[in-house]
Amino acid sequence: MVTRPRRTRDVAAPVGTKVSILIVDDDPTKRFALRSILEPVGENVVEATSGADALRQLLRGDFAVILLDVRMPVMDGFETAQLVRQRPRSELTPIIFVTALDQAETDMERGYDLGAVDFVFAPVVPAILRAKVSVFVELYRAQQELRRYRLQLEELVQERTTALTAINRELEAFSYSVSHDLRAPLVAFDGLSKTLLEDYGGQLDKRAKEYIERMRLASQRMTSVFDGLQTLFRLTGGEIRREQLDISSIAGQIVDEIRSENPERHVEVDIASGMTAVGDQRLVRILLANLISNAWKFTGESSAPKVWVGQEMVEGARRIFVRDNGVGFDMISAHRLFGAFQRLHSQSEFPGAGIGLATARRIVNRHGGRIWAEGAVSDGATFYFVL
Repeated sequence: MVTRPRRTRDVAAPVGTKVSILIVDDDPTKRFALRSILEPVGENVVEATSGADALRQLLRGDFAVILLDVRMPVMDGFETAQLVRQRPRSELTPIIFVTALDQAETDMERGYDLGAVDFVFAPVVPAILRAKVSVFVELYRAQQELRRYRLQLEELVQERTTALTAINRELEAFSYSVSHDLRAPLVAFDGLSKTLLEDYGGQLDKRAKEYIERMRLASQRMTSVFDGLQTLFRLTGGEIRREQLDISSIAGQIVDEIRSENPERHVEVDIASGMTAVGDQRLVRILLANLISNAWKFTGESSAPKVWVGQEMVEGARRIFVRDNGVGFDMISAHRLFGAFQRLHSQSEFPGAGIGLATARRIVNRHGGRIWAEGAVSDGATFYFVL
């Protein structure tokens, strides 16, 4: 009676389940002999009476190893092996050819060309055959175990990813709502404070005016923080539209805008020509604007402020940088630079919401790149990024 293997097409067999071994031989006496030899191995032995029958068995299930007779009518072992290898599911299934010793040299050369992993010569030595088959059975079990772990890991990753995505969406929706709802009363508060100064300023003493001005500055700072938060949230979603970008041109436009907003400052800016990158134009413009604005701000105490925008080739990789000769920072605190609301300098020294570099990092991360900084106290800073 021919035993049919269980289907193991989609899920790896549980630990302890018997694996299948396929014997292919047209001679029933030889099949019986091979089955008897393999009986102590304790696995599921399946018999095929021809090459065509072997292919049918392979359609029904997977096998740890195939014992294939070379000399068979109609379709010999070599032709069968060739067809087995053409089937993706069995292209890596180990094949042990069974052949007569006097044909060994001829058969081995052709067999190994067709992907055989080993040969057994008739008359078969039982201990040798069992040892060889046992090796492939254990290998198959190990592969099935790895496959099971991989499937479990993939399922776990998918579950965690789905849960994390849902949490992030809820958090972003909540944060955006909070920042939007709180921003409106702050703007109204600032407007009312301004009107109060304009309409009733003459009736207030100096201290009262200072208090109102401080209230306005505080509300404006909070409004700036909420604007930064909304920018961060908007950067999380949406599709990245990659295109070839002229980084030199974009940087030049940003510097012109900063100069027009700060006409009292005279900062030398050196922008390298011919810089290009592939990325989302809107996001890369925000990235450069944040880095250049940052450099511009932190050169405020320099006697001869200067900002460089350029690129370097390091080990075959091109990286763009924004460098300044400003106050710099201690490298011990470098890990804090790109966190939201993380500040290495006081608000009174260099005002800002503490969102710019966090925004820059998020943009670079969305492009699958990396961003980092180098600097020294009173010796400027350099921000590098690769998209």
